[in-house]
Amino acid sequence: MFENNFTKQLVLIGGGHANVQVLKKLSVNRIKGLHTILISEHFEATYSGMTPGYIHKDFSKEEISIDLQRLCFNAGATFIKDKVVKIDNNYQKLELHNLPSVHYDLLSINTGSISSTGGIKIENSSRCFLVKPISLLVKNLSKIDQIIKNKKNKIAIIGGGVASYELAFSLSRRYENNLEITILGKNILKEKNLNKKTKKNLKKISNYLGIKEIQGEVVLISETHLTLKNGDMFEYDISLVSSGADIETWLSKSNFKKDKNGFIAVNNNLLSTNDKNVFVTGDACSVENNFRPKSGVMAVRQGQVLKENIFYKLTGRPLIKFRPQKNWLYLIGTYKNYALLNYFFLSFHGRWCWKLKEWIDKGFINKFKFSNSINMAKKNFKLEKSKNIKMYCQGCGSKVSKDTLVNFLKAENSNPELSDASIINTNTSSLLQSIDHIKLFTSLNPYDFGIISYLHSQNDILSSGGTVQTISVSQALPFSEGIIENFYMEYFMKGIKSESIKDDSIIVSGHSYQSKEPGITITMNGVFDKQISKNQGREDDLIYLSKPLGTGYLLAAYFNNSDFLSSIDFQNLLEWLKKGNSQASEISKSFKSNITTDISGFGLASHLSDICKSSKLSAEIKLNKEILINKNIEILENFKSTGFDNNYSSTVNEILISDSNKLKNILYDPQTNGPLLLSIHEKDQIEFEKKFQLKLGFRPILIGKFKKSGGKLINVID
Repeated sequence: MFENNFTKQLVLIGGGHANVQVLKKLSVNRIKGLHTILISEHFEATYSGMTPGYIHKDFSKEEISIDLQRLCFNAGATFIKDKVVKIDNNYQKLELHNLPSVHYDLLSINTGSISSTGGIKIENSSRCFLVKPISLLVKNLSKIDQIIKNKKNKIAIIGGGVASYELAFSLSRRYENNLEITILGKNILKEKNLNKKTKKNLKKISNYLGIKEIQGEVVLISETHLTLKNGDMFEYDISLVSSGADIETWLSKSNFKKDKNGFIAVNNNLLSTNDKNVFVTGDACSVENNFRPKSGVMAVRQGQVLKENIFYKLTGRPLIKFRPQKNWLYLIGTYKNYALLNYFFLSFHGRWCWKLKEWIDKGFINKFKFSNSINMAKKNFKLEKSKNIKMYCQGCGSKVSKDTLVNFLKAENSNPELSDASIINTNTSSLLQSIDHIKLFTSLNPYDFGIISYLHSQNDILSSGGTVQTISVSQALPFSEGIIENFYMEYFMKGIKSESIKDDSIIVSGHSYQSKEPGITITMNGVFDKQISKNQGREDDLIYLSKPLGTGYLLAAYFNNSDFLSSIDFQNLLEWLKKGNSQASEISKSFKSNITTDISGFGLASHLSDICKSSKLSAEIKLNKEILINKNIEILENFKSTGFDNNYSSTVNEILISDSNKLKNILYDPQTNGPLLLSIHEKDQIEFEKKFQLKLGFRPILIGKFKKSGGKLINVID
C-alpha cells in the first residue's frame, strides 16, 4: 500500500521574473498532492536588469541567467522546453508547438512581452532586431557582432524611452568606436517617473558619447533606410526596435478579457478577471484600475505576491492584494562602473550608483542558485479540500485507471479491444530479444525520457547486429489521478513512438502501473542477418566508440547542484542522451565489423573486458578528453554515479592503468544510452571515419586496438 502523490496540476508558462519566484518557493515548501510543470521556450531565463551589463561585457551569460531545468529539479517540478501556441479555457488545455497538449488545474502565465511593431512595416531584407523578448536580443548579439566586426556601422534604436538610452549606452561600450548610434522615437523620454534632472543627465551622457536623437515616428524599415511618418528618410546598417510592448499572438487570440491596450486584464490578486483559475503577471497583464508602464521591476514585485497567492489558492486561504508602486527606483548603467539613479525628485550619477545596482541585481539572481545544495529544509502544506490519505494497493491493484488507458489507445487508434496479446508475423525463425528498465530522471520532460528509454533499449538489439521489429512497453507512472496520470502516459508513449517510427517497429503490447519510482521498461524483439557476438574479436582490429561517455557522473553532478555543470552543459548532455546509435551500427556493419557492443550500466571497462575474455585477446587503449561528453575533468574527478563503486570493484583487477591518469574514472562510469563499441579492420580506418563523419556529422572516437592476449585484459597507455 502506498500513499497517493499527485491530485492537482499547476502549470507555469514562461520563466519570467514572477514564475521563477514560485518555483523558488516550491524548492523549500511543498504542497502535498501538487504536480508542477514549467513550460518555457528556453532552458534559461534572462534577467533583464543585468542584460545591459551583459551587453557591455560586465557580466557573463551565466551570471545573468537562471537555469530553469535546475530550478525545476530543486522545486520538484517537470520542465518542458516548448512553446504554447493556443489555450482552451473551457477544457483547461494548452496546445504546444512540438509536444502533446498539457492540461492544468491552476495556471500561471508569465511570458513577458514582445516588441510592439504596430504601425511599422518591416521588410524581410532589413537587418532589424527586436529588443523584446530580452532573451531574443541576447541570442541575436552574436549576429550583430558579425555584422559590425571592424567596420563603422550606423545603428538606429527605435523607441525613445529610458530603455533605449540604456541600450544605446551598452552598445556604445561594447563596440567602442565602430558605431554611430541614433535614437528615433515619437516620444523622447516621456516616462512620468523620470525627473527633470535625470532627463537632463541622460541627454548629457548621450551627447558625450556621440549618440544622436531624432524625434519622429518610424513607419518603414527597408534594407538600407528608415522612413519617418513625415517622409524623412534615415540611412542605417542595423536597427533595434525598442518601441514598447505587446503580447504574443496566442495570448492576443485567447478568450481572456483584455484592457484597451490589448493586455490581459487581472484583478488585484493577479487573477484573470474572467478566469479565476489563471494568474497572469509581468508585461502580459494590466492590473485593473492601476495601469503602470511595463517594467522588470513590476514583474519582480508581482512575483512576491504571486508566489504567495498560488500557495493560498491551492491551500484554500484568502488571497493577498498586489498594490503597485506609483514610483520606483531607476538604476541605469552609463559608463564603465557608473550608473544613473532616479527616484522621485532625486537624481545621482556615480560609481556608488553602479555598486548599488550590482548589489540589487546580484541579490535577486543569486536567489536562484543552488550551489552544491541538495538538502534544503522543506515545509509541507496540504491542498484545499484534500482527500483523506489515499493508499494504493500493490500488485494488480496498482494499475492505472481504465479510462486513462482506453482514452490514450482510442486517441492513438490502437488496440481498441484491449486484447491481452498481439500476433506477430515474422519472416524468420530467429529472433533477438532484450529487456531494459530505467527510472525517470527528476525534472526531465517525460517525452524526452521516452526517447531516451527507447534508444537505451535499442542498443541491445544493435549490439547483436539486429534491427528492432516489435516492442512491448511497461510504464511505471507516479501515483496520480486524472490529467496528471494522462500527462505521464501520453508523454512517455509519444516519446517512445517518435523513435519507434524511425525503426518501423511496432508497439505490440504494454502494461502500466503506478509506482513511487516512475520509469519505463521496454522489451524489444529484433531480427538479424548475421549475429554478432563477443567472441569474434580479431587481433589488430581498431576499437571505436560511436559517441562520447559520461552520462553517469554528469547526471550525478547535476543532481548534486554542482557549480561545475552549467545550463549549457546540461543541454549538451541531454542532446547526447537523445542521440541514437542506429546509423553508427549500420555503418559498422557495412565494414563487416566483427564486434559491436553497447556501453551501458556496467561501464566501458566491464564491456570491453568481456569482449577480451570471450575473444582471448587484450585491449590496448588510450584515454583523452575526446572520450568525454564534458571536457572538464574536474567533474569526472569529483562526482560518481551510485553504480560506480560496483563497476570498479568487479573490473579493477583486469586493468593496467597509472594511478596518475586523470581519466581513469571514466572506465567505470555507468552509461544511460551510451555509445556502441565497434571493432574495425585497420585497413578500413580512413574510409570508415570518412563515412561516419559524413553520415553523422561528427567523428567516431578511436580509443585503441585489440592485441594478442597477455598480462591484463585492458592496458591503458599514457
